[in-house]
Amino acid sequence: MKSIIRLLVITCTVLLIFSFAKAEEGSWELISSKNGINTYRMTYPGTEVCSFKGVGFVDAKIEVIGEVMRDIPAYPQWMAKMKRSSMLKKINRNTYILYAEMNTPLPYKNRDFVIENQTKYNFNNGSALITFRSAKNFDFPEKDCCFRLTDFEGEYYLESFGRDKTRVTYQYRSHPGGNIPVGMANEFEIKHYPAITINGLRKMVKKKRYIEAALASPDHEMIERMLDNKKVIATILKNRMGEYIIDPELLNMLFEMTIPKRIVDNVYATRSDFASIRQGMIDLFNIVGDTDLSGKLKQDVDSVATYLADKNFDSFFSIKKFMGETWLVDEIAKNKRLIKGLFNMKSKLSKVIFEKATTSDAAVTSFIKNRQLAESILTNADLRKKLWEDQVLRDKLAQKLGTFKTIRDFENLIAQRVKSYSL
Repeated sequence: MKSIIRLLVITCTVLLIFSFAKAEEGSWELISSKNGINTYRMTYPGTEVCSFKGVGFVDAKIEVIGEVMRDIPAYPQWMAKMKRSSMLKKINRNTYILYAEMNTPLPYKNRDFVIENQTKYNFNNGSALITFRSAKNFDFPEKDCCFRLTDFEGEYYLESFGRDKTRVTYQYRSHPGGNIPVGMANEFEIKHYPAITINGLRKMVKKKRYIEAALASPDHEMIERMLDNKKVIATILKNRMGEYIIDPELLNMLFEMTIPKRIVDNVYATRSDFASIRQGMIDLFNIVGDTDLSGKLKQDVDSVATYLADKNFDSFFSIKKFMGETWLVDEIAKNKRLIKGLFNMKSKLSKVIFEKATTSDAAVTSFIKNRQLAESILTNADLRKKLWEDQVLRDKLAQKLGTFKTIRDFENLIAQRVKSYSL
């Protein structure tokens, strides 16, 4: 009896917490960052059910991960709480229906699923999308040991960041079913599943059998042929940058310049390793504050600045997508030359982008959570001018930005500088 009472108390407490701490409907909320994996949740619109998402890098070729995914009986070795899994019907190499059972804490029954799984590759973007959902039209008898779940869906999104590095985004939504309260399910183990699963995948890709299977796969042959084609590499990089630079004309202008062409050459020469891709993206951002330019490159940069002069920031740059690229944000924060360049008073392009960004509500509120301070920056041209001309701010950002643990640290520095202007 005591154990039952204790369970009821825990359940009620969790539901109460949940009612106050529920993620904002329709928007992702970062709830954990550990071992290089960010975990997010979002309340599914119109319900109390949360979607969960994990994002992290796996040191493996994208086709090796593909082979791990195809080994369905081995899922319990790496997927969170997976007890057993088996193939029910193979439609083709990338489409099949499978059965899975998951361990569920007592006193509840284990949950099982009949899953429709499909993989689609997008080689023009160096990515693969693996979707799964309830196979509602496939007849498979229910078992006494389990509660059959029919309301779930999810995906694995794989992005190649080099031949031996893939970013994995694992996202899913599932109603717990039966007598498990939705709020309790959201607040307990389920929110850790993405991180557990991605960590498990990191271990599986090291196994010899998957590496060998990938080498013999048609995916490997196709990717290797692509790497021998510089135009394909340029297209992949351009498409990747197109996720942030959302104005097609601006993107075309940038990739006609000398520096992006040199980046493509470097990525091609290194067989698309992560170091060259990472450095290439940093070099592309470095164009903004570079004043040591001459000839055609200077003309190109001036043309970009002129083109952006009458554009709104949100029409050519996706700050939401950029902020989601935590690895890139971290790299920029550590790069003192780039930070100083972004605030380079001698750079026409840097000044234009600063003015556009500081008059964009989406951009300002991504870094400044204090609404009063954000409104002051957005509406006060004199304040923006002081921030732009503030050499102390430039120096402190270059020195400290890489050590900031949260956006609040950045906001506090801005608030301190703004306060100093009125002294």
